Amino acid sequence: MEIVKIIGVGIVTAIAAVLLRSSKPELSFAVTVAGCAIILIFAVDLFAGTFSIFAELGEKTGIDNALIKIILKIIAVGYLVEFAADIVEDFGAKSIADKLVFAGKVIIFSISLPIIRSLVTLISGFLELI
Repeated sequence: MEIVKIIGVGIVTAIAAVLLRSSKPELSFAVTVAGCAIILIFAVDLFAGTFSIFAELGEKTGIDNALIKIILKIIAVGYLVEFAADIVEDFGAKSIADKLVFAGKVIIFSISLPIIRSLVTLISGFLELI
């Protein structure tokens, strides 16, 4: 079970970071970043298996693969920004974490523009039929 590995890494990382925080804060930071990177790698491996499901859904529904890729990028950006912002906030830099979240929202908006364009084209096509 992958979740047991992820939880184990999280608990060990948290305990090590707390124990090191008072004596060697720079090492505590390194341990936290390393633990978060390992957790992220586990999560990405789990997520990689779902790509085939999205491709299958695209084939069955007739949705263009480019649009599915954009949706997956949006999901990935959202998760990564949230993950990074939480790490930054854990180190006491809430204002930087807030800016990361804002930047993530801007990136998601810019990535989603082709989807918005497709929707507007679709709606205008329906309106021409009426």
